[in-house]
Amino acid sequence: MFTGPGAGLTRDKTRRRGMGKLLDWLEGQPGETWQDRWMASGADDAGFERTDLPLQGRGTPKSHWRDGLATGLVLLVAGQAIRPSYPWLLRQRVTVLLTESRAASDPDAFQRLEQLAHHATATARSDALNKLTWIVIRKGDLVGDITVGDCIELTAALEEHHFRGSAGRPLFYALLKETGVLPPSAPLRLRALRNEGRRSVEQIVDAYGIECRAVRDLLVEYFTERAPELDHVSLRSIARNLCRLFWRDLEIHHPGIDSLRLTPEVAQAWKERLAYIRDAQGHPVRPRVNFRSELVFVRAFYQDIARWAADDPARWAPWAAPCPIKANECATKKSRSGVKSRMDQRTRTQLPLLPALLRAVDRQHKDTMARITAARATPAGGRFLVAGEEFERCGSGQARRVYVTEVAAGRRRNLTHEEEEAFWFWATVEVLRHTGIRIEEMLELTHHSFIAYTLPTTGEVVPMTRLPLLTTGFPSRPGRGRRGTASR
Repeated sequence: MFTGPGAGLTRDKTRRRGMGKLLDWLEGQPGETWQDRWMASGADDAGFERTDLPLQGRGTPKSHWRDGLATGLVLLVAGQAIRPSYPWLLRQRVTVLLTESRAASDPDAFQRLEQLAHHATATARSDALNKLTWIVIRKGDLVGDITVGDCIELTAALEEHHFRGSAGRPLFYALLKETGVLPPSAPLRLRALRNEGRRSVEQIVDAYGIECRAVRDLLVEYFTERAPELDHVSLRSIARNLCRLFWRDLEIHHPGIDSLRLTPEVAQAWKERLAYIRDAQGHPVRPRVNFRSELVFVRAFYQDIARWAADDPARWAPWAAPCPIKANECATKKSRSGVKSRMDQRTRTQLPLLPALLRAVDRQHKDTMARITAARATPAGGRFLVAGEEFERCGSGQARRVYVTEVAAGRRRNLTHEEEEAFWFWATVEVLRHTGIRIEEMLELTHHSFIAYTLPTTGEVVPMTRLPLLTTGFPSRPGRGRRGTASR
């Protein structure tokens, strides 16, 4: 194959010819700018079939016609004549498009960012540069013009198009923050931008896409009525059950349904679907362990409406209907017995591994402490050796975090994060094994939970944890009170 200088001239000629044909086609579309015509043409929604639109009505298209239009489109995007939407950009994933855009729009800035990210892996570095390129293409600006809002918009687009793993990689945001592109008032971490915060009842219900407006309004009223007695997590959990597992499932399988009065056939079919966890195609994967617990929420929904209808008929009586779930279907004695059996078996299986777990978390904690202590005693640029591993101290990072470079692997490591993570691993294991409390009880612990108890017989002072009464519905463990646990 010929690869001499003429090959480059031929490629450039093909690009110019393709760009000319594409501009001729866009010129016939409505709009005042190339961007307006691009959006009006439907090419942005067409995705991979974008090159077929200019070829319609020209007989059977040839492959080199599509190739010419595709390469011409790269020039228009790189030159920011058109700015495709994020859905279009995320569907393409064309390396040459991103490379050409970086070279044409802001090459110096991208080169600086790439050098700044030399400590990251090749995959993380490429992911960060691609994200920044998408923002530049979409906004039609330079890297220095990127704002916090642009980062939020891109992250939302990635999550919407199921690139959740990529959406959580914060390197692109860290590069913008470190180079001063983002203002000092911007959060230090991308995670702070992704926190949803407390949603309103309307936002919780609308997230499930309920089609029947009357039922949607009913659910909003129902959750508004119950909100004062529920914490926010419980409210969202019940909403997931009633909105997604119950009503939205009925709408998908029975289009047009608009009443809570279900026929026996519809109710039975819904229960059979609920009994199994299903994949995206609706095929059963495994039985739903908490099947009966999910039925309890729906039964309570019907009973609440029936009870409220007696007190406020005008508001609730139109929705009162026979409950499709009988009391015996919610009996959980057998399921609780099965859960206890599985828990006991898991304990018998994993208990012999406890000493190994204790040694592992203790060793990890001591190793991270040794590394960060040695790093703090080493000036920037200096090297030190810990447990046979050689490290080079980096300059102090944001929030005075300690960074080092692992000399053998060339990998940058955040020793502050490693030490914090190892400490909390160790602390979690020690608290759980010494007290015997559950994980949800441990999460409720504060410094007010610890008191000093003096034994009346010997006068010995024993630390004791006082646990709040948790309304989780779980029974107390036998042999242990619910108000306190002594721990030596």
